This record gives sequence, C-alpha cells and structure tokens, in this order.
Amino acid sequence: MPSPFVWFDNIGSNRPATTDFLTNAFGWAENDIGPLTFLTAEGQEKPFAGTTDAMEGVSGWVPYIEVDDLPAAVVNARKHGAEVIAENLKGPAGDASFIRDPGGAPLALWKRASGM
Repeated sequence: MPSPFVWFDNIGSNRPATTDFLTNAFGWAENDIGPLTFLTAEGQEKPFAGTTDAMEGVSGWVPYIEVDDLPAAVVNARKHGAEVIAENLKGPAGDASFIRDPGGAPLALWKRASGM
C-alpha cells in the first residue's frame, strides 16, 4: 500500500458553502451523491475527498487510514489512547470507525468493501 491515507472528508454544518469554497478556491470538480459530495482534482478521474454533513463530535478535515481488520484496528487504537467516536459506519466503498487520537485530532479507520 503506497500510503495508509486513502481518503479525506471535510465534515461540517454547511456542506454547500464548504463545497462551493473548495471548488471555487482550488478548482476541484464536485459530484453530489446525496450523503456526500465527491471532490476530484483537475485532470484526475477519481475523487480523493468529499464534503459531508455534520457529525456529532467531529468537524473539519478527517483523514481515512485504510486497515486490513477494522475491529482489531479500533481495539488497538483504543489500547493506545484513542477515543472511539463512532464504530462500524457503512459507506459507499467500505466501513469506517471514527476515533480521536490522544492529541484531539479525528481520524477514520477504514476497511475497503469486498470487491473494491
């Protein structure tokens, strides 16, 4: 795996305004699919990030770290001081659990869906 960081969500209370800002300021293309808006950089085929609606306890940019075993990764993160915010959320490309590291930064641990 070239990088453990595989996705970025921008979570906030005003998804349309955030999406407008990011597309206008950086030239990213948007594709609203309902629960989130995909963002794709100019010249790229696949999105690298998305804007999403508010989530209790989480706001701002959240990096997704791909893991092989989501339940084990959550246990390991908790063992090392992480706070678990939400577990086993189903997404369009896999399952995620949101944690907060001991310094207060949110992260998503993500397991790719079978066949993706």
